[in-house]
Amino acid sequence: MAALPQALQQLATVVRGMSPAKRLTMITLILGTIAGLALLMTWSGGVELRAVYTNLDPQDAGAIVARLKEQKIPYRIGDDGRTVLVPTESLHEIRMQMASEGLPQGSGVGFEVFDNTKLGMSEFAQNVNYQRALQGELARTIARISEVESCRVHLVMPERTLFVDNEQPASASVAVKLKAGRRLSQEQTNGIVHVVSSSVPRLSPDQVTVVDSSGKLLAGSRAKTATGGLSTDQLEYQGQVERNLETRVKSMLEQALGEGKAIVRLACALDFQRHEKTEEHFLPDNRVIRSEQSLNESSRNADALPQGVPGVRSNTPGPDLMQNQASGSGASSFEKQDRTVNYEIGKVTSRILEPVGRITRVSVAVLVDGTYKTTTEKSGAVTREFIPRGGEEIQKIEALVKRAVNFDADRGDTVEVVNIPFETSEWAKADEAKGPADWLTRMEQATPYLKQVLIGLFLLLTFLFFVRPLVRWLTENSISGIDIVPQLPKTVGELENELSGAKRLPSLDQASMLIASDSDASVGVMRNWIREK
Repeated sequence: MAALPQALQQLATVVRGMSPAKRLTMITLILGTIAGLALLMTWSGGVELRAVYTNLDPQDAGAIVARLKEQKIPYRIGDDGRTVLVPTESLHEIRMQMASEGLPQGSGVGFEVFDNTKLGMSEFAQNVNYQRALQGELARTIARISEVESCRVHLVMPERTLFVDNEQPASASVAVKLKAGRRLSQEQTNGIVHVVSSSVPRLSPDQVTVVDSSGKLLAGSRAKTATGGLSTDQLEYQGQVERNLETRVKSMLEQALGEGKAIVRLACALDFQRHEKTEEHFLPDNRVIRSEQSLNESSRNADALPQGVPGVRSNTPGPDLMQNQASGSGASSFEKQDRTVNYEIGKVTSRILEPVGRITRVSVAVLVDGTYKTTTEKSGAVTREFIPRGGEEIQKIEALVKRAVNFDADRGDTVEVVNIPFETSEWAKADEAKGPADWLTRMEQATPYLKQVLIGLFLLLTFLFFVRPLVRWLTENSISGIDIVPQLPKTVGELENELSGAKRLPSLDQASMLIASDSDASVGVMRNWIREK
């Protein structure tokens, strides 16, 4: 403690002996180092916050903030008032804990409305609360879809009646707000319809209407288009067929010509009519006896049959009667044969259902970029010269495109390949605009590691460019005429000079005497002096 005032006095003496430039430099370096260390320690020791939830409803945001206050977790509310930020190291833990407590709940109220049921509540109030809870739970379920930002559900549940004929069916309306740049596919829309219809009694899927935030009808009893012939499923199927064929052609051309060297547009005409055909073909050579019927009939009669001329004379007794009897005394016989054969003729019956959505025509338009020759002028400007592709190469590309889309000239398919130069300036601007965004994204991802690197780099630079030069400067430069360390013991030479009162020899004579007395030590000292200079 006694040496502290002496050290401060020596430091003040050294500072007073410095030139104004050195004094200002030293003060600037000291203050800059202290400010940098303070700023770096504050930045590295601060808590990094990240968004735990975004686009929250005011009720959900208030409930989450209240829960964070109870647990004494540091947080910050975003500028939009719908984002809550928490420390990065506990982000996932807080998110799981909030999910276990049912937060965020989403818009509306759910079945938690029955947690605090009041005594004496009427049946009408209970039915209303049940309908509100069912609407809220359905809205929360639909809002879980990744494309949906928020949702509202309205249910109409008529009362039951004693007569079934007078009973009205239930109906529902769903309004969804989609996220920016997102859209619902037909399968997702059908899923929403079936989720709602399966959750409400006496509700059929035909009675569920789905609209988006712009009022566009996505599902409902009047979901058909104005054309009356094509439904949304058919339009989506047509678009899928066109995209598949277009991707097939584009991927083939880009692998052969290079990425971004070909633009493909394809249109298909599809036949969605249902055709059913039944045909029967009889085979005349294929005959098989199905049934056979045979009838044989024969008879004999031995009695005499009356003969002669009818009249009185033939019946009068006498010689003529005897003659007639004698001539008609011969026997008679009868025989008959009948045969019926039925044949079965072979036949083939075919029932043909032609596929729906058959391609009737394909039209393909292909733009192909050419090659470029880069030349450097004398002024240093770089120019690109467009070189079109040859006719034989265009014909080869056209033939490959026809093979890829299953070209059929009989049904009217057309393929057009055009070689024109592409405009690349907009792409270059887009790449330049995209670069800083990617750089900032990578920097944000590497922020936790960057802190440690910057701290170490700052300490290293501070030591190399401030501490070390300052120490060397203070130790190598003495202030003439000022006794810096009077408390240290004096050397033997100083005591001899004081006692003898003799004048000191010049520096050159002292150096000669030292070299003569101890040559080895003198050589080492000289080497050190030369190295330092």
